[in-house]
Amino acid sequence: LSHDPYFRRDVAIKVYNTATDDDPSRAKIARKMFFNEAHMVGMLQHPNILPILDAGEEDGKYYVVMEHVQRARTLEAYCRPDNLLHVEDVVKIIYKCAKALHYAHKRGVIHRDIKPSNIMLTNDNDVRIIDFGIAILRDSDISKIEGIADLYSLGAVMYELLTGFRPFRASSLSKLLNQIVYATPPPIHTLRLGAPEELEEIVAIALQKDPAARFTSGSDFG
Repeated sequence: LSHDPYFRRDVAIKVYNTATDDDPSRAKIARKMFFNEAHMVGMLQHPNILPILDAGEEDGKYYVVMEHVQRARTLEAYCRPDNLLHVEDVVKIIYKCAKALHYAHKRGVIHRDIKPSNIMLTNDNDVRIIDFGIAILRDSDISKIEGIADLYSLGAVMYELLTGFRPFRASSLSKLLNQIVYATPPPIHTLRLGAPEELEEIVAIALQKDPAARFTSGSDFG
């Protein structure tokens, strides 16, 4: 948390702990990529994306300046079985996230780290996707394909918000990846009585292993 004296507003500053590259040419390329990325992400103007206001370099470390949202909380608090949101609220949140990601993907920006802690609820219960600063930039046509990772992750977030559990859990990364590729998560209705069948179908499509199915099904949450 910091303060912008010029515009007289509070801001949030994120500093990236990047390793120093002794190769000047690689360091130059990395610097250019960072500022190009910050510029592209800063161009995103969507009500459900936390905007980047500025970016810079200080003492060899990169940073981005973002809007600071007072009294906001992330969705992590609502991913426990004893503290679940109403189904209607989950639908509204995921719909807004999907619209924001669709907007970003059309402009060639992929988030790559969609999870409950990167989705924020404001004091008036509006939605902001945060941490687009680590996004990857691609040609807009390619992003339509690579953006599937964001939709898969959003499906996992919806599953967690509805049930209080992650769709897959394992004691190691290798076991987790194996489950993601080969296993099917427990049906939502077995973890939350009365869960609408339509929502269960939407989440199941988002978590499908076949990327093409998400296009042919027409299910992009939007």
